[in-house]
Amino acid sequence: MRLEGGCYCGEVRYVAEGDPMMQAQCHCRECQYISGGAPNTFIAMPAAGFSYTRGQPKQFHAQGSRTRVAREFCANVARIW
Repeated sequence: MRLEGGCYCGEVRYVAEGDPMMQAQCHCRECQYISGGAPNTFIAMPAAGFSYTRGQPKQFHAQGSRTRVAREFCANVARIW
């Protein structure tokens, strides 16, 4: 399977290739925060098949959480408005 995607403004693009290792929804507090309250739906792909094809995302680490969850995002929020 090959998945391609990226951010809304197009500055960050990625490709993920391989057989999905897991498809799930996460209901943890961190995923509820990032999704606005709903569960976070995701597909886990092999790390060896993942690469950024344009740009590099910024990282955010939530402070005070029980687990150290890193979120990656496009920092160019001004371009979507």
